[in-house]
Amino acid sequence: MRRIKLPSLTQWHRWLGLVLSGWVLLMAVTGSMLLFKNQWLMWQYPSLRLDNPVSHATSATIADRYTAGYAYLPTDDRPWFELVDGDGNHHYFGPQGEQLLTRAPYADTVSWFVELHHHLALDEFGKDILGVLSLLALVLITTGLVRWWPKRQWRWKNLAVRFYNPFSAKGMQTLWQLHRSTGAIVFIPVALLMLTGSAIMYASTVKGGLTTLLPMTDSRIHHSVPERSATHWQERFEVARTVLPNADIRLIYLDSGRMRLKWPDEWHPNGRNYIAFDETGTLSSITDVRTRPLGEQVSHMIYPLHVAAIGGTAMTLVILAGGIALLLLPMTGVWFYLKRRNKR
Repeated sequence: MRRIKLPSLTQWHRWLGLVLSGWVLLMAVTGSMLLFKNQWLMWQYPSLRLDNPVSHATSATIADRYTAGYAYLPTDDRPWFELVDGDGNHHYFGPQGEQLLTRAPYADTVSWFVELHHHLALDEFGKDILGVLSLLALVLITTGLVRWWPKRQWRWKNLAVRFYNPFSAKGMQTLWQLHRSTGAIVFIPVALLMLTGSAIMYASTVKGGLTTLLPMTDSRIHHSVPERSATHWQERFEVARTVLPNADIRLIYLDSGRMRLKWPDEWHPNGRNYIAFDETGTLSSITDVRTRPLGEQVSHMIYPLHVAAIGGTAMTLVILAGGIALLLLPMTGVWFYLKRRNKR
């Protein structure tokens, strides 16, 4: 009976790299650019360059005119009031309530980058594809590291790169060494991006698993729901400041009277605290993320890590290094493969 020969680690790495190279490049380009989305928008649309953030009072007045969609409250790095209507159009408003700009879906490069990076412009089906590809990419970079790891004593020269013209005969050496050293040096940022990206695609499953592993809750914090009514957004903001003082209102849902708030030490840029009002405008529920199971709180740290929402400039540079590495790895890998194939 003939024994079936399984593919080697090198073959797995090679074929996974060839299959995933186009997608990795797409994610690297779009993700790296979206790290600077707010700066990009202000560069492309000068009307968004505001000296001071729009006030909550002005934001509330604008929000009262809409009954569908959601809106982001102004922050220091995003000083405008941004409202997304039921058709997916993004409306931007200034300090006096004036409309600065409207961006329709797929109307500019920023919109395309967001849609491609988040779900390949395929809605929910795209998220399923991204989840699978991210897991395969984790296998790809892991096999690469294991394949490269020195079998004897590790030395710095194992990461050395000799630069030759990549189109010359010795260019193969440069491509191989650059591919190897980039993957080894920036393995942790790249793995972080792939791991958190996969977890975002399977958010509910990851949250459920972490909650099962870490079910502990803090019973010292408790919020009773007072009898308060508010039919307009300014009134709702005042209620929010009363029941969750020191929490910053970040996101409001125009069709349900619900809002999200962020504690000063919370990682998630939009927070995971909720205040909800029912159809009559009566305060119906208060959700403080600090009272939730520890595993759920940990799951809320995944997205901030992926988009460098914490750690300031240092973390942004780490994530950007991962993005640049994901540009170099498929380019050098595929180029080396093609040169080697042509030489043979």
